[in-house]
Amino acid sequence: MNKLLFIVLFGLVDLGAVVCCTVVCAQETVGTSPQGLWQGRWKSESTGHSGPMKVTITPTSQGTYQARFAGRFAAIIPFAYRAELIPQSTQDGQTILTSSKKLGPILGSYQMQTQITGDVLSGGFQAAGDRGSILMRRVR
Repeated sequence: MNKLLFIVLFGLVDLGAVVCCTVVCAQETVGTSPQGLWQGRWKSESTGHSGPMKVTITPTSQGTYQARFAGRFAAIIPFAYRAELIPQSTQDGQTILTSSKKLGPILGSYQMQTQITGDVLSGGFQAAGDRGSILMRRVR
C-alpha cells in the first residue's frame, strides 16, 4: 500500500510541475507577443495635439501583424487606419514593431517604430512633417 501511495503522490507532483510549466510558458509567450487589444494615447511633438487611441493587433500568415488603429484628433474628430507591423525580437526580450506606408503625393509616407516591454507598447511616428509618440497598455 505504501508503494502505491508513493506512485500516486509522485504522479500528482509530476502532473503539477507540467501544469505550472505550461502556465508560465504561456504567460511568457503572451507577454512578448503584440497580439491583442491595446489602449493609450498618441501625442504630436510638432503641434502639441494629443488624443486617445486603441489598436487591435492580430497575426498574419506571413509572420507579420495586422494592426487596426482608431482614435480621436482634436477631441472630436475620429480617425482609423490599418498598418502592417513587422516584428523583430531584441536580445533583452523586447519586441520591436515597424511600419511604413505611402499616404499619397500630398501626405508623403507614414513611418512608425514601437517596442513592447511586458504590457507596454511605446514608440514614435512621423508623417507629413509631423512627428510624435505613442504610449499604450495591453487591455487583453
